[in-house]
Amino acid sequence: MTDSTVDARSAGTSSGSGATDTQWHHASISAAQAALARQDITSTGLVEACEAAWHRDNPRLNAVVVSDFDRAHAVARERDAERRAGNVRGPLHGVPFTIKESFDVAGWPTTVGDPAFTGNVASRHATVVQRLEDAGAILLGKTNVPIWLRDWQSYNDVYGTTRNPHDLTRTPGGSSGGSAAAVCSGMSFFDVGSDIGSSIRNPAHYCGIFSHKSTHGLVPLDGHGLPGGATFPDINVAGPLARSAHDLQSVLSAIAGPTADAACAVRFELPRSHAKDLSEIRFGILPSHPVAEVDTDVEQCIVALGKDLERRGARVQWNAKPSLDAAELLRVYMLLLRAATSGYLGEDAFAASVSSAAEASADDRSYASLQHVGAVMRHRDWLKLQPQRERFAAAWRALFEQVDVLLCPVAATAAFPLNEQGAPWQRTLDVNGRAQPLTTQLFWAGHSGLCGLPSTVAPAGRTAQGLPVGVQIVAPLYHDLRSIHVARLLEAAGYTFQPPT
Repeated sequence: MTDSTVDARSAGTSSGSGATDTQWHHASISAAQAALARQDITSTGLVEACEAAWHRDNPRLNAVVVSDFDRAHAVARERDAERRAGNVRGPLHGVPFTIKESFDVAGWPTTVGDPAFTGNVASRHATVVQRLEDAGAILLGKTNVPIWLRDWQSYNDVYGTTRNPHDLTRTPGGSSGGSAAAVCSGMSFFDVGSDIGSSIRNPAHYCGIFSHKSTHGLVPLDGHGLPGGATFPDINVAGPLARSAHDLQSVLSAIAGPTADAACAVRFELPRSHAKDLSEIRFGILPSHPVAEVDTDVEQCIVALGKDLERRGARVQWNAKPSLDAAELLRVYMLLLRAATSGYLGEDAFAASVSSAAEASADDRSYASLQHVGAVMRHRDWLKLQPQRERFAAAWRALFEQVDVLLCPVAATAAFPLNEQGAPWQRTLDVNGRAQPLTTQLFWAGHSGLCGLPSTVAPAGRTAQGLPVGVQIVAPLYHDLRSIHVARLLEAAGYTFQPPT
């Protein structure tokens, strides 16, 4: 294992593989599998292509922060031998990938960006990592995160700052920012991140790639974060980031499923969407919201997409949203979010939150206050919030009787300039010429995320500055394949990944 910024091993090219051709830096999993089947390239060649992209781009992007290409090449040779013997494990066989730093890999550190945990070396793989390797995928390395996974940027004192491949002065997002930057730049074919506050969705939007936040409880999260975490923590989920919507389904199929203990009794059979054309889908479109205003550049992309769908014959319901108190949902989400992540707080930080929560006014709905109230919440108070969550879920169920999916923004703006001053909750964004608290972004994370709904992100356009804009495709519980299928139909209609120039 080596730090990716200092590993100086040269990237070779297999004879006749064409592996370093930049086509592989932008190819989908399905394209790679077709080439492997035709023997146009080998798994070793795909690893070489990713390594070449890593040598070319990682020094400036700092996306992959731990890597072991020697190990990856050894595994690739095994996968090539299996293929020659007719043993292909599935659509991920021989495909290189990276994993978010917060997932355990045996023998590698899991720090969540905190220097205090540089010695936290995992003894076994997280379930997600093990399932991907069992499916034949080839692990290249780990990708960068913000400290404790609590920012829409990805920087920390262990591994430094990750930059957006489309504009090095801007964030790639967070907390799966390294994941998105690695996939966008061609250093890996896919990555798996985690999402409790748009940590998968936001980076895909900022980097112009596809991603999927899975239904809560669909993918086990044991081996994620620091030791002692729950297999199915509240709100938090895992999901893939890739360059094609089809790839999302391939990866999700490999990582989804019950835990090993439950597998003897439980099976997941996700409902499939059989729509052959966008005109067969009932779309709800929500371009902005009074609780979380969206910048005109982003809103216009969502509106233009809706109008394009109308021209294509789709049924569109404008300004569709669940019938609920959105401001109250945001308050409940902030409380439960910070309750779910309070385990990351050290004793001193927790004590400070206890003091701050005691001073908080009961009617204070600011994140600055609610983060402390949520972090020190008594279990009884947590339980008393659950009926409200169920009422929000019922409102979503009612909406999905009228529409098949809801299209809405991922965040208020496109990728914003890097800003590492102060804490995230102390920063602001420029939204339509006005300063908006950065934490207002949590609305677009929690609007559906609090109720565990699946959300796929697909490219939807560009801002006037040429920055990517994604659309969030929200579907009912366990209808993950519906939101992914809609993304596939959008991709076929021209809403595709565009490599950075």
